[in-house]
Amino acid sequence: MEIKVKVYFSRNSGRGSLIDLHTHLLPDWDDGPESWEETQKMVEMAAADGIGAVCLTPHLFRFSRYQDSQEVLEERFNRFYEQYKDEKRISFFRGAEVFIHPDLVREVEARNLSINRGEYVFVEFPSDQVPAGTRDLFYRMMLAGYTPIISHPERNDLLGRQPEILYDLISRGCLAQLTAGSLAGSFGSEIQKRAELFLKHHLVQLMASDAHDSRNRKPVLSRGLEAAARIVGRETAEAMVRDVPQAILDNRLIPELGRPVCPSRGRKLFGLFGGKKKKKVLEKQD
Repeated sequence: MEIKVKVYFSRNSGRGSLIDLHTHLLPDWDDGPESWEETQKMVEMAAADGIGAVCLTPHLFRFSRYQDSQEVLEERFNRFYEQYKDEKRISFFRGAEVFIHPDLVREVEARNLSINRGEYVFVEFPSDQVPAGTRDLFYRMMLAGYTPIISHPERNDLLGRQPEILYDLISRGCLAQLTAGSLAGSFGSEIQKRAELFLKHHLVQLMASDAHDSRNRKPVLSRGLEAAARIVGRETAEAMVRDVPQAILDNRLIPELGRPVCPSRGRKLFGLFGGKKKKKVLEKQD
């Protein structure tokens, strides 16, 4: 049965401003803010950091407090819209961060879980693995017209040890989102090193805050932007928080920032994903 989902937010972002596509701003839904007061602090913080567009991406199928109830989720979005419909500094958009599972394609279609009703979808892995069958699942997503965006790959232990797995997925048409705090050292030196490695090898295409609160995981992009600029240059770093997320909001082909390079050439994937390697069949066109 199809789930009827309302859409609230404008399709026009604050062009020229920083764009934060991955945030947890809905209170009392997942591991994000506990209250609307905390949400307000986060909005103020984002505006102060020069962020002009924010996509709300609540967790689905992991960390949600109400068994992923669509009714509760719609109530949260409804109230957020009412509270911030007159906000002039930031444009808000709707999305989700979907934990990987076998019925992902059906759930995305039925529950409006893509970014701004387009083709792009944030997909989250467990922190210590990439599930068997991921390659085939992403292949099916692409056949259905969706482009997976892998959330914060630098915080995945397996991808940190075997970056060729991430290279394989990116080479097949997936995207990956780097967390600004990872690059700035907020998650420790090991994750910072992974973030720098992925950035240098063009294995991540956009950067977001993955904000959860106003204290430890803040809606701030500027520190990550400066760190990225020192590694790949100002133009590429700016594109990761402006041009690429804008293209995603507009449901367009993203600009190419550099062809992916495998950090560990010659190493095999040892059948991690299962099955034979399939040829990429989906080529996005303007």
